[in-house]
Amino acid sequence: MSSVTYSSTRGCETQKNLSFRDVVMRGLAHDRGLFVPDALPSVSIEEIESWRSLSFPDLAIEVISKFVGEDQVPRDKLAGIVKRSCASFRAEDVTPVVEVDGHAILELFHGPTFAFKDVALQMLGNFFEYFLETGSNGGRLAVLGATSGDTGSAAIYGLRGKKGIDCIILYPHGRVSEIQERQMTTVPDANIHCVAVDGTFDDCQDLVKASFNDKEFRDRVKLGAVNSINWCRVLAQTTYYFWSYLRVTDKHKDVQAVNYSVPTGNFGDILAGYYSKRMGLPIGKLIVATNENDILHRFFTKGEYHRYDIAETISPSMDICVSSNFERYLYHLAGDDPTTLASWMGAFESTGKITLTGKKLEEARKD
Repeated sequence: MSSVTYSSTRGCETQKNLSFRDVVMRGLAHDRGLFVPDALPSVSIEEIESWRSLSFPDLAIEVISKFVGEDQVPRDKLAGIVKRSCASFRAEDVTPVVEVDGHAILELFHGPTFAFKDVALQMLGNFFEYFLETGSNGGRLAVLGATSGDTGSAAIYGLRGKKGIDCIILYPHGRVSEIQERQMTTVPDANIHCVAVDGTFDDCQDLVKASFNDKEFRDRVKLGAVNSINWCRVLAQTTYYFWSYLRVTDKHKDVQAVNYSVPTGNFGDILAGYYSKRMGLPIGKLIVATNENDILHRFFTKGEYHRYDIAETISPSMDICVSSNFERYLYHLAGDDPTTLASWMGAFESTGKITLTGKKLEEARKD
């Protein structure tokens, strides 16, 4: 089976039909868009059922191999990447599902930094290492990331000590939790560098995007992305949607579809659920859970994706007023039309607003 290819949401001809290796190493498309699959693989309910007895690592290999074929990563190398990534978790099931007061809870805090992002960032670090060892970038990569807390520490623990990789993390001074700041700033590995920025998470993210848009700088330092703009992050997160569906239906045989309520900041975690649903996983509702920084709630209720100032809350990892991954969803909402998407994003970049009504808003609510 050949691997899925990827193109930018913005439609630039030089950013079309790229390989998994290329999009992982590139991170952000060179036309400022995000990479999306050119076609989504489908999974039948019979195939999902055949995975029911698999361990989490073996299930993850099956899901990821739907996108990543032998032409990109040989099956034995893929298995090694996934199993090494999962070995860093404290729980045998990696992401256990427990029941609390009649609700199934997917526990995503058993990784090295207790953040849900450990699942994806352990895998991304190992994919980076494999691609560098096999010829990408001349064996060098400078990973630049912005964090509101958990991305930074999870990225650092996924990349610390990796040969050929320098990891630079920007975080807003005074706006991350104390434990996450200590997780980031006390790692002694020589390839880890943390920078406190006088501003908000969005200021940090803007610096990252500006760096990627500077071609001379990007190419000279061999820049790579660790934020959820990197497709590998989204792909890795689809694995625990398949896993949790199987664990819920182990106990509840009559359940036809599982609903997911997902705490959401940058939209990457719930986007993985959206892609899993489109692949054929029986998911009912995907519920966007936000704090006071509710740009996504306002979009799905009123069609208003309007940028407001960030409110500081007790959940700083969700204190985001522009959800980076939302562009991928808007691209699909636009019927996979990069021209429509580019017009929406152009309006947003100039006015801070996208407003949708009618059929497009109804379609979004159905998702």
